[in-house]
Amino acid sequence: MKSGLQRIDPGRRSVGDYAEVAGNVAIERIRDLADGLGGMRVIHVSPAAPRNNCPAMLRGLLPLAADAGLDVDWRVLYGSTPFGDVARDLYDGVQGAETAIAPSTWSEYLEGVAQATGALRDDCDVLVLHDPATLGLVAQDDGHARVVWRCHVDASAPDPATWDRLLPLLASCDWGVFACDGFWPPNLGGDVRAIAPAIDPLAPKNMEMPMRLAGHVLRSLGIDLTRPLVCSVARLDRWKDPHGVIEAFAQAKTRVSDLQLVLVGALPGEGPDDFRIAREVADYAAGIDDVRLMTSYTGVGEVEVGALLQVARVSLQRSLREGFGLVAAEALWKRTPVVAFPGGGIASQVEDGTSGYLVGDTAAMATRMAELVRDPGLAIELGSAGRRRVQERFLVTRLLEDELRLLSSVAGSATFSS
Repeated sequence: MKSGLQRIDPGRRSVGDYAEVAGNVAIERIRDLADGLGGMRVIHVSPAAPRNNCPAMLRGLLPLAADAGLDVDWRVLYGSTPFGDVARDLYDGVQGAETAIAPSTWSEYLEGVAQATGALRDDCDVLVLHDPATLGLVAQDDGHARVVWRCHVDASAPDPATWDRLLPLLASCDWGVFACDGFWPPNLGGDVRAIAPAIDPLAPKNMEMPMRLAGHVLRSLGIDLTRPLVCSVARLDRWKDPHGVIEAFAQAKTRVSDLQLVLVGALPGEGPDDFRIAREVADYAAGIDDVRLMTSYTGVGEVEVGALLQVARVSLQRSLREGFGLVAAEALWKRTPVVAFPGGGIASQVEDGTSGYLVGDTAAMATRMAELVRDPGLAIELGSAGRRRVQERFLVTRLLEDELRLLSSVAGSATFSS
């Protein structure tokens, strides 16, 4: 297996651009935290074809980190077969799914990733590895840089076979960072902390859009705006339970006959297995009226998702095992209430009865969905409260503050490389 590291230009953006949405006090805190970190070189490595919000998070965070004075580098780890299969199995296994990575395949993965490493840890002060697939980079690299592993999913009850493979690699990491308290296994050593992800309010998906323009964007996709609309934006994989969302919608539709559901299914990768899942979801919805399944292949990108989250009456999240579910914050930022299962980080974003509803089963999801569609005034009230909560807790400026505190802790009094 051949692997490589592709440099990604993180771009630049001024922290000051966020003063209007985050407030001047937050901007001043960032400037104060950045004092003393100027010139610190930090390399972030994320896996190709990720199954979470990691690239979106880095696109928002890294330009601001650079503006704050850090020397930031972003690289994507990719590889030929079996890299993609191993990466997917590690991702699922960390969340508790049984995996079956053969010893020979695991050895091939480690050898291939080692080819991409070079002197990575000698080229930075802090190396940040995102998700399990990148951990192979530390198998044979013993450079001087401190290593942080950022895990974007709930790893509190991993598959034992998967965890046994990762533990020797994690021994080379100095810090573990997770999205929520308690997301780490009890036997994980070293320093561990929780840092919640955040949205970039100035990204195309999250920017304010005139309602007329949002309607034009959705009409171009063939969506009927004369009838009430609910949506679910999530990957099409086992953890997001799109079948359960469809079932809840079908029950709600018996009470609101003209209701529509748009499922925006982000495909985890580009392999045949992804399209098989899309086919299964489409077949499941085939007998239910007014269900639309849309992906990038039907013209859905960040602008279209932003328009959908703004126009929809309700955003639905039904994850069986959630990492953080950042799309809930994206919907609330658009003042759209959320009805969701309370797994993972959803409960920290959605205040039950204040910015949406946390439900325990399909019937409750259907009931709350119908209630909000029938009562637009209530939906507006909950959505407005949700936007205030996101502004207080889940903007990228808060994430940058946490990142700077983390780097201060990791580096200590180390001398930064020139």
